[in-house]
Amino acid sequence: MVHKRQGSGVIAGALFAFYMQICYNIAMKAIKRLIETSLFAIFVCLAFSACSGIIGYSVVLWNIPEQRIADGEIVPVYLKSNISHVYVIEVPETKEKIEVPLWKLSSPLSRGKAEKLAKSYGSYEHKYAKCLLDGLPIRAESVNTAKQVYRLRQNEIIRVLAKGTGVAPTNGKANLEGEWLQVLTSNGTKGWCFSLNLKLFTMKADGSFNTGDRELATEDENLDLILNESWYPEYFGEMLTTKKINLEYMNESFFFKPGKDTGRVEISLPDTSVSFDYKGIKKVSDSNYDFTSSPVQVSVRSSSKIQVRFTDEGGKTKVRNFVSSKVVENLPGILEGVRSKKMEEFSSIKNFGPDFSSSSYGYLSFSGSLPKQHFFWSDYGLLVPSIISSENSSEGSVELKYILPASLEGSWDGILTLKFDGDKKEVNLLYKKETGGLRLCPAKVIREYNASKGIDDIIVTKSPSALVMFFKK
Repeated sequence: MVHKRQGSGVIAGALFAFYMQICYNIAMKAIKRLIETSLFAIFVCLAFSACSGIIGYSVVLWNIPEQRIADGEIVPVYLKSNISHVYVIEVPETKEKIEVPLWKLSSPLSRGKAEKLAKSYGSYEHKYAKCLLDGLPIRAESVNTAKQVYRLRQNEIIRVLAKGTGVAPTNGKANLEGEWLQVLTSNGTKGWCFSLNLKLFTMKADGSFNTGDRELATEDENLDLILNESWYPEYFGEMLTTKKINLEYMNESFFFKPGKDTGRVEISLPDTSVSFDYKGIKKVSDSNYDFTSSPVQVSVRSSSKIQVRFTDEGGKTKVRNFVSSKVVENLPGILEGVRSKKMEEFSSIKNFGPDFSSSSYGYLSFSGSLPKQHFFWSDYGLLVPSIISSENSSEGSVELKYILPASLEGSWDGILTLKFDGDKKEVNLLYKKETGGLRLCPAKVIREYNASKGIDDIIVTKSPSALVMFFKK
């Protein structure tokens, strides 16, 4: 019995020791993994604080827009992490230490060798390319029979490093036009691609593009929308919806033009008109874009609406909304229709008269046509100064400027806006064509500035006690 108990104790002890060894091994692996990941940043900081020194110099192969570091720059490298797949470098201007993906830099070299490598890439400094063909191959060498190392997607952007020598591909009869280019993809693949189906462009350190390169550089639908649409003030759409179009505020002179081909953005509105040159367009977020070197930012709200932030002539920040031609289709045709309708309306008054008279309020006559519509009014002494200024002449221009509100539509045909020569003040009169003559009544026009739209909200009212005048034809 003693021997059996002793044997059982030896076995139990061995099993316990084996179990403890397994636990120890698992624990050590976990500690090692923790050190390699969670404590990596601590080791980096300790390395810097101990002034561990530079391990070499690398050439930037793909720009680093967050820090405005352009490709071709040489930067000091302090650390390489194969775990996080980053280099730790020093930003030239700020001396800040940052992490950069391995593929964006060349392998660390001596300063002299790094300068020599940068010089070899100098002919294609800041040059990138957009792939025009889906499945275009990148090869290990500059020959069409070399191993394929990557297949490009249509519209994919790559970095161009240098030009090579090699045998041009053929179409079966003759060599294709183009040249072999050494390129780098955004996943770090380096190889050779024939240039026939590539469109080269320049990308700046901050990620923006030159004026002529923006269309090539972007596969961004929002940016394409901004650059390629025609943009009008948002209230254009509201006027079309309500069918109350005020030509004072809705015409061809009000717009937002992004300057796709000129590099000059233009904003023309009733309360401001400004334009700015810009050097490129930088994507700030998924739907926000900065027109670099200008005070203009654009946000895409939908497929037919954008918001533009800018500074006016006085340096005050303004925000305005614009809608695309999807909302305002055929603006010239719309405006021509409104003008024709107003011409017909004035002609109907003129043809109804054109001369009208009242024993109390004088003689009134209409003449001309758009854009020069005239009136003549004499012997209006009883209307001075309550309606007409005592200093006014006897003639001037007439417009059908304001829209009759729904509350007055049953009683009146419209609103005549008279301006006596030499006087900027408007005389607004409701009118109604009746058997034997023309009925007129003063209308009160209230204009309240709408800061969000940059135009006046216009309210037309009639006082219950307003004077009603009848002119016989």
